[in-house]
Amino acid sequence: MPRTVLSHTADTGIDATAPTLGELIEELATGMFELVAGPAETEPSRAVEATVEGGEPADLVVDALSELLYLSEVEDVVFGVVDVVETNDGVGITAGGMPSGEVDVVGPPIKAVTYHGLVVEATSEGWHGRVYFDV
Repeated sequence: MPRTVLSHTADTGIDATAPTLGELIEELATGMFELVAGPAETEPSRAVEATVEGGEPADLVVDALSELLYLSEVEDVVFGVVDVVETNDGVGITAGGMPSGEVDVVGPPIKAVTYHGLVVEATSEGWHGRVYFDV
């Protein structure tokens, strides 16, 4: 499951592939938080759960990433582990991480998930996604 960091003026993004839509959301979410704090090096000390309902796959990806970004801000945690389970109505998310004061910041904070250049598509190998973040 390769993942590539994408640069853009005032934005940064993630390009990823995965076998399922749920795993694509996991890859994009993990990559989003690695832009801020690098790869998780320790076991998560805090966990949150969320449910995101969605329609079109692209909207579901943006909504799931936005919910994780929101939870990261209000819980003051940087997520290093994200597990997504697809449901009939959307996705269930469990995310684990460390308080932001306990991680090394490697990049600028992410302000928002954008629709700019958004790609979410089913391929013969599974799913491909590209999402940019406002930093």
